[in-house]
Parts: sequence; C-alpha cells; structure tokens
Amino acid sequence: MTNILTIKNLTKKYHTPEGETLAIKDITLNIKKGEIIGIVGSSGCGKSTLLNILAGLDKETSGEIIKTNFKDAYMLQSDALLPWLTVLDNACLGLKLKNIKTDENIEYVKKLLKNFGLESFMDAYPSSLSGGMKQRVALIRTLAIKPDIVYLDEPLSALDYVTRLMITDEIHSILKKMKVTTILISHDIAECTSFCDRIVVLSKRPAVVKNIYDIKLKKPSTPSKNRKDELFNYYYDLIWSDLDK
Repeated sequence: MTNILTIKNLTKKYHTPEGETLAIKDITLNIKKGEIIGIVGSSGCGKSTLLNILAGLDKETSGEIIKTNFKDAYMLQSDALLPWLTVLDNACLGLKLKNIKTDENIEYVKKLLKNFGLESFMDAYPSSLSGGMKQRVALIRTLAIKPDIVYLDEPLSALDYVTRLMITDEIHSILKKMKVTTILISHDIAECTSFCDRIVVLSKRPAVVKNIYDIKLKKPSTPSKNRKDELFNYYYDLIWSDLDK
C-alpha cells in the first residue's frame, strides 16, 4: 500500500506561565492508504495532541507533515448533534458547511443512514435516539463528505460495553467497505487490537514512538470475532507490556 500521510520528526512544545512543556518529540510515522491505524499510550501522553496536529486543529512546533491530495474529517468524542435538527439534517451538516449539499450527496447520506439501521429515524430528533444511535449519526456526518482519512478520538468512550462492541463492528465494516484511511486514538487496548491493522505505542510525555505492531490475526474478521482469534491475546499482551504505567 502507498503512503497517504507521512510524519517526520514531529515535535510539539507548549509555553505556559510555568515554563515550556514538551508534549511530543520527534515522531516519525507513515500512514498507509486504506489502513486502520491505532495510537495508544498512557493517559496524558500526547495522543490527542498528535491527532489535533494531523487534523489541523493545532500546529506543530517543528517537523514535517507530508500530505497527498486528500480530504479529511474529524469525529469528536461526543456526538455533538444539534438538538434542533433532524437526524438527516445533522448527518448532512458537513455537506452544508462545505457548500456541497447536492441532491446526489443527500441521497448518499440517506444510503449511509439505511446501512446503519437509521432509515426510519431520518425525521426524528436527537433526543429520541439512544447513545449508540447518536454515535452512528455522528459517524455518518463524518463520512458524508467522502473523506479519504478520518480521525477518531475515542469516539465510543461514552457508551456502555455491549453497545460499544456492536457499534464497533458496524463502524469497522463501513470504514473497510469504503476503504477510508482511519487513525484511531484509544485507551482501550482490546478495542484497538480487534479493530486496527497496525498499532502505534507512544511513551509517556514527551511522547515518542516506542513500538509499532502489525496486527496479523489468524482469521481477520469483525472486531467482535477478532477478540476470539487465537492470536488476539498474544498482541494484547505485547502492547500492554509496552505501555508506560
């Protein structure tokens, strides 16, 4: 696979009244087209800082980010649905903001809503949806602009365990079917191991790349089935032992 995004010696420093804080240091990483890559590390190590820089929400202090010509989209931890808009209008919000809310693109969003089991809720409002359904709408809003890369910052952390497992299978299926390059930030090693093609382990702050693992399960499938793969625990234990605790 060809690289869609290359990160070279990325460093981020924050200046506060107390002095200078080094958040991430000399991170070098290649992101391959169509892969799902997970980034894990101890709490506060700089995972979200890295994602924010890649998404253009923050600026690196030094280093280089080489991007091919692609569209990207960011899915936040919260669903951030607007309560006064219907499910369909919420899902089309990105299209509206980018001034590409055409009939063709609206039909595309409706197809995504149908694929996610939300066809009968298009005219409903967020208050009538469960947490899992809201996250589905938020993902569809992210995918509506047909991005080449999506950034996911612990998008399911607010959901209960059973709902997370169910939604994770759905999200994984859609991302793979659409061949969307995905960068996932998560504190959940099991989620990453079952969901991702590769996992990057960051050290405690200042974050550096400690290791990168290619997840090669015996019979790759949906995340819920991957958890039962005979190599799942092998990778889980490797990554867990690598974390700074």
